[in-house]
Amino acid sequence: MALFQAQLGTSATTVFDPAADSAVTTLFLCNTHSSAITVTLYLINGGGTPDDTNAIWKDISIASKDTFVMNNERIILAAADFIKGIASTASKVTVTGTYTTI
Repeated sequence: MALFQAQLGTSATTVFDPAADSAVTTLFLCNTHSSAITVTLYLINGGGTPDDTNAIWKDISIASKDTFVMNNERIILAAADFIKGIASTASKVTVTGTYTTI
């Protein structure tokens, strides 16, 4: 397993862009801010762009100093696929994930 990290901005930020076919096994979204922040995550097939048609979490509210965890599903990505995210406040949500190549 390997690790990836990204800090979300107020515009679409690349969270994970695999070099080979991969399975994301865990995602942690940690809000380090003193207020709640909303987050949207996109699972994008190939050369697409982030929009409501590929959102996997839409406007998830993460309380101050709290962490949202996804660890019961696996996200299978081809090498051309990627994950992007956006937050209501920049530089306050860190996304940490684990993955394995398949």
